[in-house]
Amino acid sequence: MESKETLPAMTLSLEESTTERVPRLLEEILKRVIPEFSRESIQKDYLFIVIIVSMFENGFVLVDNDCQIIDHNLIDTKQLCEWKSQSGVYEALFILYGFKHISLKLIMSPLSALVLVNVVIIDLDSETYSVCLPVSRFVVSPQATTIPMIFRDLKQFSLTFKNKILAAVKSRILMHHGYASASLIGLPEELLFKIMLILNVNDVLNVSKTCMTLNMVLQSDILWHGMVKRDFQENHISQPDFNWKEIYKKSHILKYDEAQRRLQQAAGTLHDFVDYSDYVSYIDNPMWNII
Repeated sequence: MESKETLPAMTLSLEESTTERVPRLLEEILKRVIPEFSRESIQKDYLFIVIIVSMFENGFVLVDNDCQIIDHNLIDTKQLCEWKSQSGVYEALFILYGFKHISLKLIMSPLSALVLVNVVIIDLDSETYSVCLPVSRFVVSPQATTIPMIFRDLKQFSLTFKNKILAAVKSRILMHHGYASASLIGLPEELLFKIMLILNVNDVLNVSKTCMTLNMVLQSDILWHGMVKRDFQENHISQPDFNWKEIYKKSHILKYDEAQRRLQQAAGTLHDFVDYSDYVSYIDNPMWNII
C-alpha cells in the first residue's frame, strides 16, 4: 500500500498494442499472475486486468476500502482473488487522480460469453455507467506463448471503454467540482443549450439518447422554450404550468400536417378533402417517446 497518490508510467497505450507489443504494465501484471490463474475463467480474468490498465491510462488510481492507494506493482493473484467473488463478479475501488474524496466502484459481471462492466460513482448518488463487452473478441488466445499474442483489437476495446464509460465518469467528477471538460456532459447548461439551438430537432433527440445525464439536461423547459421560438416564431405567454416540450411537439405535428396538405393540394388529387385524421400516422414516430 502507498499513502502517496501516484500513477504508473505509460510508455505504450492499449490503443497502440499489437500482436508483438502491449503496455508494459499489462505485461508485468500478467507475468505475476499467469502461473497461478485458474484455467476455467482465464479469459475474463485477463480482460479484467486489461480494464484495470485502461483505468490507469485514463487517470484513475486503485484504492482499498479505506481509500488508501494500492501500488500497481502489488497487483498479484492474491489481490485479484480479493476482488473476485465466488460467483465470478469482480469489484475494485478507484479514485480519479487529484479527486480523492469521490470514490468509484468498478464491477465486472460475467454474462456467458460477455461481461457487463459498471462503474458506479459512489459519492455522487451512485450514478452508474455501463458497457457490455464480448470477451473472446479481445482475449483470443489465453494459452498463447507470448503475452501480446493473447489479445486482439485492444484499440477498439480502449476506444469503446473510454467513450462509453471513462469519458462520462471523468466529466461528471470534473463538473461536480466546477470544472469544464472536453465533452458535452462537462459543459455548463447555458452553453449546452446554445449548442442545441444550432441543431435541428432530430439531432437534439439523438443527443438526448446518448446518455442519461444529457437526457435529463435536455428535458429542460428553457431549451424547449427556445426551440419553440426558433422553429415556430410563436409568442406564447408563459404560464407556470406550461410544458414547452408538449407545445413544441404539437406545433411540430401541425406544421407537418400543413405541409402534407399543401403537397396534396399541389398534386390535385381527391385526397385534398380527406379528413385530418387520415394524415396523422406520422404522429406515432417513436422519436417522440424520447421527448
